[in-house]
Amino acid sequence: MNFNIRHWLAERHIEINHIREFSFGQLAGIAYRIVQDMEVKSLMPFDICTLAEVLELPLGAVGEEITVIALLSESLLRSLSQKKALKRNEGTWLTFQIAYLRALRQILDQEESLQRPWLNRAMIPSQPLVKEGIAKPLLQDAQLQGLLKTLSPGKLSDTQAEQALFLVADSFLVQQMNNAAVAWFVANGAEELEAKLLTHRLTHALPGHLLRVIAQNAPPLAQLQKFFRLGTASDTQNLASGSLGISSASTVGDKIDLHRENYRASLLQSLSTPLLIESFALKDIYVPLVGLPMEKKTTSQIDLKTWAQQQLADLATIAVIESESGCGKTSFCQIWAAQVAQEFYPTWMPIIIRLRDVKYGSTLTETLSSAFCANFHINLATWLEQDYPRCLLLLDGLDELPPSPQGKRTKTIFIQQLLKFQSEHRHKILLTSRTAALQETSPEMSLQWQRIAIQPLEAEELKRWFQQWATVQSLPIAQNYFTFLKQTGLFASKSLSPELSNLVRQPLMLYLLGVLHRDGLFDDEVLQLAANSQKANNAGLLSEIYHRLSQWLLGYPLTGEIKTMLLRSGSAHIHRTQEALANLLSGRYPQDLLAQMQAIALQILHSDRHQVTLSGELSTNTLPIFYFRSFVNPQVPQIITTEFSHPKLGEYLCAEAMAAQLQILTQCQKDTYGTFRFILDSASSVAQHLYQLLGYGILTPKIAELVIKSLQRQQKSNFSWEVLLPRLESFWRAYCQGRWLDEGIAHQVLTYFHTLQNPVNVEQINANVGLNVFLLLNAGYQEIKISFCPCGNPANMTEFYPEALLVLIGRAAILSNSTFTKRIHSLARLNPSGAYLLQVMLVGINLEHTNLSDAVLIGANLADANLTGADFTGADLTGANLAGANLTHVNLTGANLTGANLTHINLTGANLTNACLFQTILSDADKETATLNGALFSLEKFQTLKSLLSEQSLLNFSNTPTNTDVWFQKTANMRLIESLDGEPISPIDLYDDDSEDETVFGVNPGDYYGHE
Repeated sequence: MNFNIRHWLAERHIEINHIREFSFGQLAGIAYRIVQDMEVKSLMPFDICTLAEVLELPLGAVGEEITVIALLSESLLRSLSQKKALKRNEGTWLTFQIAYLRALRQILDQEESLQRPWLNRAMIPSQPLVKEGIAKPLLQDAQLQGLLKTLSPGKLSDTQAEQALFLVADSFLVQQMNNAAVAWFVANGAEELEAKLLTHRLTHALPGHLLRVIAQNAPPLAQLQKFFRLGTASDTQNLASGSLGISSASTVGDKIDLHRENYRASLLQSLSTPLLIESFALKDIYVPLVGLPMEKKTTSQIDLKTWAQQQLADLATIAVIESESGCGKTSFCQIWAAQVAQEFYPTWMPIIIRLRDVKYGSTLTETLSSAFCANFHINLATWLEQDYPRCLLLLDGLDELPPSPQGKRTKTIFIQQLLKFQSEHRHKILLTSRTAALQETSPEMSLQWQRIAIQPLEAEELKRWFQQWATVQSLPIAQNYFTFLKQTGLFASKSLSPELSNLVRQPLMLYLLGVLHRDGLFDDEVLQLAANSQKANNAGLLSEIYHRLSQWLLGYPLTGEIKTMLLRSGSAHIHRTQEALANLLSGRYPQDLLAQMQAIALQILHSDRHQVTLSGELSTNTLPIFYFRSFVNPQVPQIITTEFSHPKLGEYLCAEAMAAQLQILTQCQKDTYGTFRFILDSASSVAQHLYQLLGYGILTPKIAELVIKSLQRQQKSNFSWEVLLPRLESFWRAYCQGRWLDEGIAHQVLTYFHTLQNPVNVEQINANVGLNVFLLLNAGYQEIKISFCPCGNPANMTEFYPEALLVLIGRAAILSNSTFTKRIHSLARLNPSGAYLLQVMLVGINLEHTNLSDAVLIGANLADANLTGADFTGADLTGANLAGANLTHVNLTGANLTGANLTHINLTGANLTNACLFQTILSDADKETATLNGALFSLEKFQTLKSLLSEQSLLNFSNTPTNTDVWFQKTANMRLIESLDGEPISPIDLYDDDSEDETVFGVNPGDYYGHE
């Protein structure tokens, strides 16, 4: 005989909606009455099957009742145990139903946030609903009804109960429940594969919900505790394995710490989180990663999880996992933390802390606790003070530490605190970071680290990934994707498209390209872009990939040669259907949604802290989950924290947003007299716009590259470099002369950045703007094959400011002494002729084919610089340090190198005609080479020759018609960039298209986070 709780409530005219407001005591009262009635009818716990009661209802009713039914089931469990101790199989039967209902509720909430199309279909049942008495209508699906009968009444032997507790998802009991759940999803409008994926996600979360139910009902479920590592260490001793077994001293006491168990459960429950907007979870396509230990003598790779588990035995050093973004650091932390929580507790208690969430405190514990705002009831300090269980602190994202008003020193202190904490040998710290951020730490700190670098996916990992891709998609889709990559040679050791080959060996990009391929958007055009990116960088390739993903998500407007999307019946979980697009847009135009996305992306970028706090007025459902994640502060529900779903996707959105803002500078409108004027017409309005856009921090190389590619794409429509660059250069000239500081522009935008919790000050804003505009000008002029002249035209003193670069370098020093050379790694093909660069520090910089003729470089440090093909004609390099510099084919005609350090240089092909090498530090061999190339070793001879040449130059000038444009006449085929009024705005220097096009974006993003 079955006992139906819903019918029992209906007979007593108790509405389930009313029960939702009941207190814990009132629920206990209802449970007490139900147990009384069951005793009268001689019913057993196996006659209760609340899961079957819920699954016979349509989605609308389930959403209203599932939480109440789960709570009532839990109260029933307690009431039944008070009457008579539950047998293990009885406790297991009730516990699994409660946990399964909670897991189902979690999946439904996730699906609702994703606005799945199947939820729309669930509103209209496939068959008529039948009412039973006053109860709600039931689903009349034959297959579902048949499967529900296998669950009710319940039958579970003690052996089957033990199997369920050991195996959970793979047990016979859960398989029965899964079959019914799949049928229920299908009956409510989900497709069969989609229903299976949703159910699979549910089982990922089930162990966490079981743990929580057992922990919260520990006395009646005492026999179940050991299966989930609850209670004392002796209870779980027989479940420990390997070297991580529980020591005799590692007791957690007879009392259960509910906060600790609930947090442990949350780590397991998080495994059901869908991957971006997919129906499957990260765990479904995750493959074990391989790493290379960073020890000097180590060349063999090792399984990353194996290495991490080995580090648990070393309490003296910090374990560090490093890689570039998108290689799996965060994913590993999530997967491994859940495994440790499930298998190694109470020896180890895993704690994940995202370092982007911290707020710096006076102590390390205070700093780390600040990242636990979502778990505000947890006292992390207490956990860290206890010797057992030992805490495994998984600190994710050293490179994402928020900026501080005290500059980079704060981050250094934080690392020192970590080292001191680890030296106490009580707990274990595992840190993740981008490689570039680690390079900024001192060598002394690195000695106390054990580092490992995640390696690209190789054959074995790729094989496993495609097997899992076939499971979550279909075998034909996976086979076609694999065949496409293989036939294009991307798996070959020497690929014809090395940039694309590298991308498909990164887990994130392998998945994103898989998304494009399954919808026909990964085609020969992308392969051609990949082939063309070999000689430059992969910015164009990445920009196209991200652009197509955006087109795929929004479904508009597929232009150019991109194939239209293929829509196939029965594959709505794969292809972006009109139904899915309508749910995403919610009646908005795609352009409006894009504008909103770009506005939020700019705020995140301007916060300089990877996330931004928004007011509750903005619904979290308005932003695509593919790009954004939002979290509500449990203590202050009005506060919503929004961040990018992944930093790489965020880089693209930031670049698109910045490109759109730069385009505003080129847009015109008619005034009342019909004359076209710029929307931002005055110089001050342009300055205000640029200071707010670029004052937050320094553009990372990747974002800068993507900005240029985005603008390049817009050239096909309404964008012109010939309009943007003059406006930027006009701003730049005024910036170098301090006009915008004098007008207080930086002060005007300071409040905006502080509102976003960016601690920059006025001087830092000013330095950031100067560096960023310089980067954009240099890159923009390279796009149109013209050299940027940062100092202006030396032939016209009204347009010439020789100290422009020196001013920029000085202002950049406000951020840090090495900011300029770290970010401006290359000044190749720049034209700063005549520049005043006294004692400038440009160690190791790339000055290939740079025009520094007549420049003043007295005392400059150019050690190890690449000066290949540079023009130093007439430059003053007195006392300069050129040790180790590459002077291949450099032009030093008439240059003064008196007292310069020329040790270990390469003079191959160098032109030293009339160059002064008086008292230079030079090897005998190089001295002989210099002599043969026309160098002078007498200062007196050099000065005499220089005087004669100067007189000859004046004589020639007096016999030549006046022409202020003489400086421009380097070639007959030069073009002039003109302003709207037709005035030439910059000197020109065309260069060969076939030479290597190295840009200023040649360093790692992590070099510039933070301020000093």
